[in-house]
This record gives sequence, C-alpha cells and structure tokens, in this order.
Amino acid sequence: MVSTSREEAGNRAGDRAESRQELADRIRQEHLRGSGRRRVQAMVLVVLLVVAAIGLLLWMQFRAHQESVVTAPQNATEEYGFLLTPALKNGTEPTDATPVRVVTYEDFLCSSCGIFHTESSPFLAEQVAAGAIELEYRPISFLVNASTDEYSQRAANAAVCVADQAGAVAYAAMHDLLLANQPAEGGAGLSDEQLIDFAVQAGAADVDECVTERTFWPWIEEATAASLEADVHETPTVRVNGQNVVRSDNGKESMPGPPELQYAIEAVS
Repeated sequence: MVSTSREEAGNRAGDRAESRQELADRIRQEHLRGSGRRRVQAMVLVVLLVVAAIGLLLWMQFRAHQESVVTAPQNATEEYGFLLTPALKNGTEPTDATPVRVVTYEDFLCSSCGIFHTESSPFLAEQVAAGAIELEYRPISFLVNASTDEYSQRAANAAVCVADQAGAVAYAAMHDLLLANQPAEGGAGLSDEQLIDFAVQAGAADVDECVTERTFWPWIEEATAASLEADVHETPTVRVNGQNVVRSDNGKESMPGPPELQYAIEAVS
C-alpha cells in the first residue's frame, strides 16, 4: 500500500511537472505568436504611414505645381501683348503686306501714358486702319503703390479680361476707355463696377468674375517682369520694329508724339 501510494504520488508529481511545462510552452508559444502579430501589425502600420506620407508629399507637390501655373489669357502673344492688325481693325481678310510692328508698354495709372494716348492714339489708329502698322499693346503694372486700391493692377487685369473674352479689337477699345477716364495717382482708382461697365462698352459682356477675382494678376506680374528683362524701365515705352522711339530736344529724350512715330515707321517701311 505504501509503495503504491508513493508511486502514485510520484506519477502525480510528474504529471504536474509535465503540465507546468506544457503550460509554460503554451504561454511561450502564445507570447511568440503575439509578438509576431505585433511585429506584423507594426510593420503594416509603418508601411501605411510611409504610403500616407508619400501621398501627402505628392499632393503637396501637385498643389504647388497648380499654384505655380499662371493662367494665360486667350488672344495674347508670346510676348505678353495683344496684337491689333489691319485685318482685325478693318474686319477684312489678312493681306500679303507686312505692316511695321509698333509696340507700346503702358501702365493704366501712368499719367504720361494718358498724355501719350491723347496725343498719339488717333494717329496710331489711322496707321493701323491704313495697313501701315500693326499695334501690339503690352499692359504692365509698374505703379503698384501709386493708388490706395491697387488700381494699376486692377485696371490691367480688367483690360486683359476683355482681351481674353473678346480679342484684340475689344482690348483696344477697353484700353482707350481706361486712359480717357484715367484717375489721378495717389488716390483711389475706378471701382470694379466701373471697370466692368467699361468692359461691356468695349465688347466683353461677361467678365464680372474675371475682374472681381483678379484672374490675370499673376500673368500681369509675369508681363511686368518680362518688360524689365526687355529693358523697359518707364511708361510709356514705344518701340518700332524693336527700337525705342523718343522725342529729342537739345539732347534730352522724352515721350514721342505723332511726328516721331511717323518718322520711325517710314524709316523701316
């Protein structure tokens, strides 16, 4: 009896030891499996974070690219101008004749540009109609701080809105309206409502949003920067076939008038 009990006790002790070992093995295996799952989960999380970071970076680059792309108006030349040809002005088919290219750089707030418009616009219009010249208007905004309401930029933008919708003939009409009704420097310019009204008179009936949203301001900034690179440092600057035209009095150069313009045009005709 005693020996049997001892044997049974030994067997039970062995069973308990084996059970403890099995339990320890199961715990270790569960721990290993749990550690493996956690490692996999951590790796998945890292991958997701990396993918999200890459996606965010690509989105930011896309947005930056979108913001850096400047909206260019329709009907503009590569040199940031609007070209009024004899055919456009007269409503006729283009001819084989090659008119002289006259280029004007103007700021709509520039008082000298207003004077130039009064003195020389009728002559230039006649020359275009006669087929002697083609006139390229290049709007720029030098006088960014010369008004209390950013009129230089707003006026240029409104004129470009007109050209974008209705072309060079309408731009020429808007150009003339703006310079004939030019505000003085140092104060407020024409309101957006007045600019929109002039746009309608010029032939562009639906530019309200373009005017109020300042759609072409970045393009105008580019145009102004391009004019500086082209060695334009004052307005108006007038060029005939790429050469500056000026009036010279006793060695002092000033803004040209019809006589100087006619001489320069005839010299290259």
